Amino acid sequence: MIKTIVDKNDQGVRLDQYLFQKNPDYSRSYFSHLIKSKLVSVNDRVKKSSYHVEVGDRIEFELIEKPALSPIEGEDIPLDIIFENDDVVVVNKPAGLVVHPAAGNYTGTLANALAYKFPKIKDAIHNEGSEFSKSRPGLVHRLDKDTSGVLIVAKNTKAMIFLSNQIKDRKVNKKYLAICAGWPKTERGKLVNHLGRDSKNRKSYTDVGKDKGREAISRFKVLNYYKTLTGSRVSLIEFIIETGRTHQIRTQAKIAGFPVIGDNVYLTKESKLISNQLGVKRQMLHAKELTILVPSQTKSQNFTAPVPTDFLKTVSQLVSQD
Repeated sequence: MIKTIVDKNDQGVRLDQYLFQKNPDYSRSYFSHLIKSKLVSVNDRVKKSSYHVEVGDRIEFELIEKPALSPIEGEDIPLDIIFENDDVVVVNKPAGLVVHPAAGNYTGTLANALAYKFPKIKDAIHNEGSEFSKSRPGLVHRLDKDTSGVLIVAKNTKAMIFLSNQIKDRKVNKKYLAICAGWPKTERGKLVNHLGRDSKNRKSYTDVGKDKGREAISRFKVLNYYKTLTGSRVSLIEFIIETGRTHQIRTQAKIAGFPVIGDNVYLTKESKLISNQLGVKRQMLHAKELTILVPSQTKSQNFTAPVPTDFLKTVSQLVSQD
């Protein structure tokens, strides 16, 4: 049985939509089926899919597990370890490496590599009875496949809860670097959107409004303004995220008018043209810093991941305007 408590950010969201947002590897229709099958309860009562959740609602549900979501198997995949102790391991994830098994990527993931290197990490799960939890042991946050950078993993359940609570309470500082098409109208700014699945493309997210979406907050600062050799505007931007929504920076950057170059999902004609001109093969987004309190420590620690070669190569092709 999986249990969750509705917080203020999800106030008013439909029950099937709420469950879908919390478990993006399953479809909304899948949860509608669970609700109709009376496998979901709200405060110990069965509700319809159209029920709008309230702050403090206690939701419990049973997942009819997908065959692909099985206990993780260790695989001998190299890891770039930044920091390690008895409770956590911090890694520098390379672009191209999927974080955990999901549709289309059942093996060869970071989770498989961690299970091989640290066999006991398989016990760091939220729910003993869920194959879903067992497929992603120790993971308290994620990075997209083609996003590089720093990521912290819990080695045991106690550490997992400790880290997860900090992320939930927004006590973690995450900084990203991105190379974006265009110049933002201001050097600094704050992006606020309510993100949800795009009805026209389920693999992407967009602003679906306060009633349907989850609040996403990012702050940005332009570090440098550039132009390509053909005169197209490009900017190097630092993002600090206050919330951790799926595809958050990529989605918000496109909505704001300066999409991340190399992004094949959140793109514009301009960003695609620049990406092709520079020979960019993946979204130029790098998680450069993570500041978080590690279990048994009294002060937060700052972990950094060096900027990858392909990112630096892309910047080297640009002409600074400062």
